[in-house]
Amino acid sequence: MTYPTKKLGEVIKLQGGFAFKSSEYDISGIPLIRIQNLKNEVIDLNKIVFIDEKKKKDFEKFLLNDEDILVAMSGATTGKLARISSKQLPAFLNQRVGRFVVKDETKIDKEFLWYFLKFLRDSILKSAYGGAQPNVSPSKIENIKIPLPPIGEQRKIVAKLEKLLGKIKEAKKLRAEAQEAAQNLLPAELHRIFTQQHSNILENVRMSGKQEWEEKELGEVFVFHYGKGLSRSERSESGKYIVYGANGELGRSDKYLIDGEGIIVGRKGSAGEITRATGRYWPTDVTYFITEDKKYDIGFTYYLFKFLNFPQYAVGVKPGINRKEIYGIKIPLPPIAEQKKIVARMDSLSEKIHQLQEHQKSTGADLKNLEQSILSTSFKQ
Repeated sequence: MTYPTKKLGEVIKLQGGFAFKSSEYDISGIPLIRIQNLKNEVIDLNKIVFIDEKKKKDFEKFLLNDEDILVAMSGATTGKLARISSKQLPAFLNQRVGRFVVKDETKIDKEFLWYFLKFLRDSILKSAYGGAQPNVSPSKIENIKIPLPPIGEQRKIVAKLEKLLGKIKEAKKLRAEAQEAAQNLLPAELHRIFTQQHSNILENVRMSGKQEWEEKELGEVFVFHYGKGLSRSERSESGKYIVYGANGELGRSDKYLIDGEGIIVGRKGSAGEITRATGRYWPTDVTYFITEDKKYDIGFTYYLFKFLNFPQYAVGVKPGINRKEIYGIKIPLPPIAEQKKIVARMDSLSEKIHQLQEHQKSTGADLKNLEQSILSTSFKQ
């Protein structure tokens, strides 16, 4: 059905917030909603700052109301929409965040407006200007036309949308739970192998006298070598070999330090992070590295180190790991043949987890497209 249209500015006003200065921030008081607090259609209070409660009377017009619809007007989050809840009030509205104020509630239902703005999100982004730091003009948003059926019909459309989008929301929730479960599969299997299974094997040894797994100190088996510094002038994007930092690939270079299988362990910064390396590569001075040895399978070592959770041993203001401190960690060590079996099992599980995660990515895009399709059907003339 075709409905009469009006410019958004005829039924709402896009009000901006106040330019509070950082000198007015307080350790407590009234939360200030900034552009970085608009996240996934809700207000994220993790990076909140506060304004002294004494300012409440002076800036009363910038206090938010329950279920206010907000939009990021500039910066990396431009076009993001969010709604504030009664549990998050009182709160001030900061500059660069816009609030949609309904002029006449008999002309437009607030829920109808919310769903229309969700439908408009891409159009809002396209209207942004300014390149690296995009900005949205309030006048451009207010000039956008909105189909405006009678208020009763608006509420019927909202009820229908809530029913359909509620199913998508539930599907997203199930998808998120599946993603979390997939992320937990590898740690759970590592725990089973290196704790429960090891305990069972030790019990079998006690009963039968056969020794298969040994208990060793980390330093008895592995040598953690220091990485070596590599200046920026010795790196290039077109370099043949990978340069590794504490948290994985740092860049490339035509120089290499190691040729062969190895494990990189973050020493400073992202201390304890594990990266498996192969071929020719350069581990920098913020890392430790180990190389192949007849005492262990390098793939087994990777999974063992993942299980040991080295980041928990990082200390200091700038977290770092002292190899002498972790050399004393007790580790279970099966024979090489058993190590290779464990690697085969864990590699197979890792591949299945990767496939599951890739599938979840595609379903996420499908759900987003379906949501936009439903909104489009409701609002396109």
